[in-house]
Amino acid sequence: MNSSLRTWLLPLHRWTGMTVGLVVALMALTGAGIVFRPQLEPLLNRDLLTVPACIGRAGIDTLTASASARRPGATPDYIRLTAAEDATSNVPAAAVHFSDDMIVYLNPCTGAVIGERARWGGVLGTLEQIHRFRYMPNGALFGGTFALLFGIVLLIGGLYLWLPASLRGLRQAARFNGRLQGPARMTSLHKTAGLYAAAIVITSMASGVPQAGGWFETALYALAGSPAPAKAPAHEGPHGTRLPMEQMRERAEQLVPHPREMLMRFPQEPGAAVDMYLIANDAPHPNARTILDLDPYDGKVLRFTPYAASSPGHKLYFWLLSLHTGRIGGPLWQVVLMLGALTVPVLAWTGISAWLRKRRRRRQGRLSLKVATKVVEAQGICSFDLVMPDGSALPPFSAGAHIDVVLRDGSIRQYSLCNAPHETHRYQICVQREPNSRGGSRALHDEVKVGHRIEVSLPKPRFPLVPGANRSLLIAGGIGITPLISMAEHLARADAPFELHYCTRSRDRTAFLDRIRRSPYAAKVRFHFSDGAPEQLADFARLLADPAPGTHLYVCGPPGFLGLVCDIARDAGWLADHVHREYFAADPAKVQRDSAFDIKLASSGKVLHVAPGKSALDVLAAAGIDVARSCEKGVCGTCVTRVLEGVPEHRDLYLNEQERSRNDQFTPCCSRACGGVLVLDL
Repeated sequence: MNSSLRTWLLPLHRWTGMTVGLVVALMALTGAGIVFRPQLEPLLNRDLLTVPACIGRAGIDTLTASASARRPGATPDYIRLTAAEDATSNVPAAAVHFSDDMIVYLNPCTGAVIGERARWGGVLGTLEQIHRFRYMPNGALFGGTFALLFGIVLLIGGLYLWLPASLRGLRQAARFNGRLQGPARMTSLHKTAGLYAAAIVITSMASGVPQAGGWFETALYALAGSPAPAKAPAHEGPHGTRLPMEQMRERAEQLVPHPREMLMRFPQEPGAAVDMYLIANDAPHPNARTILDLDPYDGKVLRFTPYAASSPGHKLYFWLLSLHTGRIGGPLWQVVLMLGALTVPVLAWTGISAWLRKRRRRRQGRLSLKVATKVVEAQGICSFDLVMPDGSALPPFSAGAHIDVVLRDGSIRQYSLCNAPHETHRYQICVQREPNSRGGSRALHDEVKVGHRIEVSLPKPRFPLVPGANRSLLIAGGIGITPLISMAEHLARADAPFELHYCTRSRDRTAFLDRIRRSPYAAKVRFHFSDGAPEQLADFARLLADPAPGTHLYVCGPPGFLGLVCDIARDAGWLADHVHREYFAADPAKVQRDSAFDIKLASSGKVLHVAPGKSALDVLAAAGIDVARSCEKGVCGTCVTRVLEGVPEHRDLYLNEQERSRNDQFTPCCSRACGGVLVLDL
């Protein structure tokens, strides 16, 4: 499958679903409500739409006169006459439609008025009006356009997105996975329901679109190689007195004996033909229309096209109308149509629900904070004070905690909090501008100003102090001071024994230099500058020798710095659980050799191959699977994904040993599989 096409198609599919799809869901719900209208209408409105079996027949002119007397001032548009199914059945009422969208129902035997109602009156009439958008100008074209977009972009595009990468995943992809949770569960239901309903819904949409008229109808006739329907021919010669409409009816019945249905339009202009259609007694379906136009002055046949002799376009158009309205195929097809229509709102609900849950899960616990200050702390380093816009207190945090910062482009970066934990009025972060920045530090330095709003997560304590330690030794390398200065503030306030060693290239690259020198704990801090005198350089071998019981070491800085300090500590006999580190980036020198593996999406059964040198995160993104990303080096934990089956090969620096041993989650940005397939909760 073309990954670039998929990447382009997925957001188009999603946003079309949340715009066009909602309109089509309304059409589907109302359509489901009127599928059984032919059977329900006579039952719900029996006294208005039918009369007891009777003999004789009132003339068209008598019926029209009675109806016009009921609605004085209104112009009759057409009359519809329907034959009874047999001699003992109730007789359908004659219906005269007026130009003001009112219908008068009459006894076809006596001409007596039974009653009247609006064309779109009643529950079923209202549902049809909504379904066809008849309450707005050009509503039919509006509905047809939305249906076409739905069919092409959503259904056909959705099937393309659903299609498994191989036939072996077809069975799993066609089965709803009830073990999934959250958005993945909704996605699985969405894909399964869409798969099984696609053929029905596409058929319903394709058969309904031509009924919208306009270019949809013209296109259908063109596809069938038939001329578009021509306008009824007009009377040639002088206008005299029009013949009675009953005489037109008799002429029609000579051509089509005992029609099942007859619709006759009243001429509105001088010379206009009496335009009618008839459904012959042997018609193949209820909309197999025979077209007849009669001269209103002499009864001459101006046009007569039996359905059997009509063009392929005419036959296709009206066959599709019967298919769309459930008038062919019997009750079974009506049930199928109704179920297919009801699937559309299910697709809308599951699709939007999965997307909203995914967004909500990402935004869960987020705060919108205002940048109160932006200060240059050292060369290439800025601090930012973030506060609640209303001045209220912020959620508490512990020393060593960090927050996720959401940038304007939606990407996420992690920054340690570097103010004292007892301060509830602000979160302070400090950002070093990186020359090879992927956009995070550059955006904060260049784009964020005082007064701007920034979205951040609640504080996350991934690098905590060990409570009750006899002594704490803090060692910072460069910008690694950010979590450690918060620890120093906390330890000093608690009057706990500690020592801070701060290593930087030079004084002008040392953040918080003045703040630390003015602090109450300044005497507990040692600065080590690479460009300074040799005697003030850090001697880690001496510093870490002979670790005292109960002393805990906390290290933060670049990968090489971390590795050096931790290796010296290990060689000096420090206990592993007494050495704590905070990674800002992974050490590229320690990346293991890659091997290929597969990942399977539990919601669809789709299997994706992860080749050597490729990350699972990139493969998921290429397949259109939206997984949040940030550091892409296994440090931040943003992309952590639930694993349902398989054993991950953990290469991250985020999960602890207990979390790794459960093998129920992994970081797709860097971790891989220990052979076999990883089944992901996606």
